[in-house]
Amino acid sequence: MYQEASNTNLLMLLHTAVYPFIAALIISFVAGKLSRTLSPLGYLGGFVVGLSLIHSGLSFPPNQAIDYYLVTVFIGAVILLSLTSIKTPVVTNGVLFLLSGLSFFFLLNPVLKHAGFIISVSWAVVSALIVVFYYLVSPKTQNQRHTYEARSLSHYSLPIGLMIVAGSAAPVISIGGSLLIGQLLGAYGAALFAYIAIGYFTKNTPNNGFTPALLILGGLIAQSHVLADIPLGIMLMLSASLFVTPLILLFSNKISHSIIGQIMVSGVISAYSLWLIWPESSLY
Repeated sequence: MYQEASNTNLLMLLHTAVYPFIAALIISFVAGKLSRTLSPLGYLGGFVVGLSLIHSGLSFPPNQAIDYYLVTVFIGAVILLSLTSIKTPVVTNGVLFLLSGLSFFFLLNPVLKHAGFIISVSWAVVSALIVVFYYLVSPKTQNQRHTYEARSLSHYSLPIGLMIVAGSAAPVISIGGSLLIGQLLGAYGAALFAYIAIGYFTKNTPNNGFTPALLILGGLIAQSHVLADIPLGIMLMLSASLFVTPLILLFSNKISHSIIGQIMVSGVISAYSLWLIWPESSLY
């Protein structure tokens, strides 16, 4: 019995962290060699590998809400290329809003459609507005002059912040609502870490590389409420924590401040959320 449990835990670790990390590492390196703009395809590919291993029923065309992450990954890639080629701010924000809203609609509508089309669209619009707002705030932090300490990491501050949020949200959602979504957050974090590592050593990370990552993480957080019954208050706290890194960087030019601040805020939110949702009975 103990041997079976050990094998299950090892398999879960491989699917959730190891394989997505390795896949993202390889794809990030190869894509970055082809074009600096394409390097975020690494974490998108790593996430898809984790998704296919964790969600054994993955299918295309999608049959379930989780299946639509394949659509989200595709939309994320389109957004990345669009932000690179479109130079007009109004058009950029419009494209980001429309494509982000479409992604959230696909992810949430299978669960919300019983509540009506208007509800699904409302969730998609609000979620897309949050993505656009994050994007509008973030370039201000990316263009600042950083100190010597931060120069080599200045382009990775936002992906690092998103990775920390995912890591803090994973245990909350795993214990409080859905082990599947918690595992997907782990695969997302592992893939993003590989992308950051490759980008750090090869200097291939583009300024807008965080945008598709924000789309996936936002979808996982939103689905934790509508699909896994995580309380709305916890979902809102996790969503608000996304803005810690860009807001800190608006007032400080040291990336160490943003990392420490994000860890502290995300840690407090995670601990408080676990206290709120911890089951009365034993987990085992």
